[in-house]
Amino acid sequence: MYNSTETQYLTGIKNWFIRCYFYLEQGLNVLNIFRNLFLGIFAVYIALKLSNYLYMLGMFALAVPILIIVGYYSVHHIAKIKEWLGIKFSTHYAMQSFNYSKDTVELLQKIEEHLSKLNK
Repeated sequence: MYNSTETQYLTGIKNWFIRCYFYLEQGLNVLNIFRNLFLGIFAVYIALKLSNYLYMLGMFALAVPILIIVGYYSVHHIAKIKEWLGIKFSTHYAMQSFNYSKDTVELLQKIEEHLSKLNK
């Protein structure tokens, strides 16, 4: 059922506590993000000296779809560019490690081609 890394990282009481900590940390991150959203909306509400609480709900209803679109764009476009830039302008040793990995993949592809020719 589990491979070796899943057995190493999923089984046992110690790993259960680590997973609980991980989920707690992720939950707190989400809560912190929403706290910042609510504080930002409340700050705009106070700054504009609005008197009706429905304006605050309207700002929240308007902010959520905009943030979903921004999050989608960030995941599908910005993250890829940031990762590429991190690799492109990385240190010499990180680039060397990346190049070794790339060379290993190319070599494995060549070995696979030769083995498939031998099997025919």
